[in-house]
Amino acid sequence: MSASLGLVIYSAVKPIFKIYFIIGMGFFLAKRNILPVTTCRDISDLVVSAVMPCLIFTNIVSYLQSSDIKALGIIFFEGTLLFVVGSLLGLLTHYVCKSPKAWFGGLISVGLFPNISDLPIAYLQTMARTGSLFTSAESDKGVAYVCIFLASQVFYQFSLGLFKLIRYDFRDQLAESDAEGTVGASDSGEKKAGKEPVSPEKPEDVLAPRSSDSSASIASLELEAKLLAEDTPETPQNKLLAPSGSRLCHTSSSVLRRRGLLSLVIENPLHMTSSRNTDACLVVSEHMEELIHEYSEFQNLRTNETHRSQSIMDDDLAETTSQVSEHAPTSSKFKRRVILTLKNFLAPNSVSLIVSLIIAMSPPLKALFVESRFHLPSAPDHQPPLSFVIDITSYVGAASVPLGLLILGATISRLKVHSMIPGFWKTAVMITACRLIILPIFGVGLTTGLQNAGWYGDDRLIRFVSVLEFGLPNATALVYFTAFYTDPDSPDHLQMDCLAICLIAQYAILFISLPFLVTFTLKVSMGF
Repeated sequence: MSASLGLVIYSAVKPIFKIYFIIGMGFFLAKRNILPVTTCRDISDLVVSAVMPCLIFTNIVSYLQSSDIKALGIIFFEGTLLFVVGSLLGLLTHYVCKSPKAWFGGLISVGLFPNISDLPIAYLQTMARTGSLFTSAESDKGVAYVCIFLASQVFYQFSLGLFKLIRYDFRDQLAESDAEGTVGASDSGEKKAGKEPVSPEKPEDVLAPRSSDSSASIASLELEAKLLAEDTPETPQNKLLAPSGSRLCHTSSSVLRRRGLLSLVIENPLHMTSSRNTDACLVVSEHMEELIHEYSEFQNLRTNETHRSQSIMDDDLAETTSQVSEHAPTSSKFKRRVILTLKNFLAPNSVSLIVSLIIAMSPPLKALFVESRFHLPSAPDHQPPLSFVIDITSYVGAASVPLGLLILGATISRLKVHSMIPGFWKTAVMITACRLIILPIFGVGLTTGLQNAGWYGDDRLIRFVSVLEFGLPNATALVYFTAFYTDPDSPDHLQMDCLAICLIAQYAILFISLPFLVTFTLKVSMGF
């Protein structure tokens, strides 16, 4: 089809207004403390536990079919290239710009993981409303392709544990804590047994902290914290780490902060009056410190490693350490890794994706939910028997992107740079250029080559979505991953400062780079 240059440019710019407006709304609500950190966390859990699975189910069941199975392989292949090239660019940035060694894993993660779902879905849904370039059905099918890209990211980031690259930056802090705990355990062992303390070096190599082998669920990072608590011996010192309900107890400062918020809620009843609105405006908005206190599990990580060292100092466990090292050091680690990887497939997003793909690839099952070529008796309203399920999931799933963009804006509002390392601006500029300039160029070249090779066939949506995925900034989820390992009591948050600078730089120029990429792709590459 042929479209004027003005139409293509306007169609590429129009979604940016909606995206930035919702992001700005989240920014404003966070500054007014209407979206505090705890509320944002609850909304995030709601999105990944209920809303996003509904969006995945609706679009995959409705718009994918058995003939699209080739597209699934292409998307996973492109996603793998996206993550590999991005990580290599991050590695190149580290050595070229001589980036801080304490932010090596974080920089690789910045190159590795983009905001792969909310932004492209918002783009597709907006462009389809006019019907000038893509129809509504094409847009919904494009959303299904985005969900497959999201699945590939989840596989690498969570199932393979690549999110723990960020943990590498905090190895020194955790090692210091572990060393302190080992010294304390050694002293107590001498007093208790009257013997020479067992050297902790070899046992620690054998019984490495299980937290390093654990993995996070798609919903949040709480699975790793729960596994830490389960692995920690039941002693009076660590009873506070036992899980309560769906969360772990946090440090005393975090608990006091939660109590302060609770008292604020009690003092302000839930009736919307002018006085309450005035009081809410007077509440100081929360910043990065509150976010770190909410998400940080540094104390749990430190306590887990300390207790593990203390257990090693015990005479009985010291005798069995050699047996563990002789019989099952590698196999037990591998088994634990496999179990944790399989557990991630039980997360809501993963279950929804697997179930929806099974239904979409099976014509008899698909006919139960949507109209298809496979004939089944209809319901009394002449609709498929289970069409009401699609109605429910589409209704709920529609809230996924707006809520995600609101949380994005609230997270950006809390980014704060306490100090910048001299010369770090070069790292920020280069990694921003890699993400929003070099990667899109690579994506356009890759998709053009795959199109010429006949991989896409007549499906223009998969090509457009693929290019779009190569031009996205980082996901703000990296903020929560970094906060997870950050010591809330430390006066210096170098890793968070570095990440904040890079995120601010990327989202500051996204409104220019993404419309340009879309315009070039539609008009030049795809010939609209």
